[in-house]
Amino acid sequence: MIFLNLTGDERRDLQEFSRHEVGRVALRAHMVLLSGRRYSVPKIAAIHDCGEDVVRQWLDRYQRLGLPGLRDDPRSGRPPKEPLAEQIIDAQASQPPFCSGHVQSFWTVALLTAFLASRFLLRLSRSTIRRWLKAAGWRWGRPRLAPASVLRAKTDPNRDSKLAGIEQAKQEALAGKRQVLFLDECDLQLLPVVRAMWMKGARVRVPTPGTNQKQAFFGALDCLSGAWHYLSETRKLAVHFIAFLDQIIARYPGELITLVMDNVATHHARVVTRWLNEHPQVQIMWLPRYAAHDANPVERIWGLMKNAVAANRLCRCIGDLVYEAIRFFRQMPHHPVTVTVQA
Repeated sequence: MIFLNLTGDERRDLQEFSRHEVGRVALRAHMVLLSGRRYSVPKIAAIHDCGEDVVRQWLDRYQRLGLPGLRDDPRSGRPPKEPLAEQIIDAQASQPPFCSGHVQSFWTVALLTAFLASRFLLRLSRSTIRRWLKAAGWRWGRPRLAPASVLRAKTDPNRDSKLAGIEQAKQEALAGKRQVLFLDECDLQLLPVVRAMWMKGARVRVPTPGTNQKQAFFGALDCLSGAWHYLSETRKLAVHFIAFLDQIIARYPGELITLVMDNVATHHARVVTRWLNEHPQVQIMWLPRYAAHDANPVERIWGLMKNAVAANRLCRCIGDLVYEAIRFFRQMPHHPVTVTVQA
């Protein structure tokens, strides 16, 4: 067995399974997905830093047993002293501490351990509570700041029709009728991105530049092949955007191209509209307002790049940082966008 031939339903089930499972089980589902994308066993082993025999074992178990085969076999051992403890921990973590009379705004393992001991007489170690939190899908991370207006129910009235149109375009790409690319821009700043990390000893301090600098990147992701196209410019101006559009049509000569993107002002500039009128083979589809960040897979590419090259470190100059970003893009594997196959 070299590659697994996955159906659309199997791929969707694996993706859903991977999102809901944690740890090693989610990684095994990812191995199967990579095999379905024609990744070889040695390459999958290199990605997950494991032996090739391990990859073959889980691919074989998936072929024989399906999704249940990716889970660990039942192990013998002492049953838990408190059979409902896991449910109690999950339920208590789902509401903030101030709902239980605490002054704190969020739970820590130490606070949760003390509270469970006093309220429910659950004498559990911190490691046990941490393990059960992870098993229930909880993770330790930094929240993201967002304007209050974003947190309110604010949606695009045409959201469903826009997403349906994009899905139809993806189906046509699968049938070879057009090329569909998701497009976006981002700024890469010299100011380091702060991310959670493993530390030992004193808390790590990341230096900041005396003066911040930034570089603009334009990126487009081919929804079918997962090919990544990018352009680095000093700013995100309309003329730079047109230069990127010229680069894209040069990659797909003579083909019908659909670009899926958000409604930033640059995309509606007069020179851009004039360029689009002169290139009828390029069509535009707009992402839903207020949801473009979640609906555009290019956002994940930006996140991967910034985590890899800009997180928790300061480069000497913006040129060094841009070099690292380009090196990351050149080494990055393809990221095909999931295409829903209609029954």
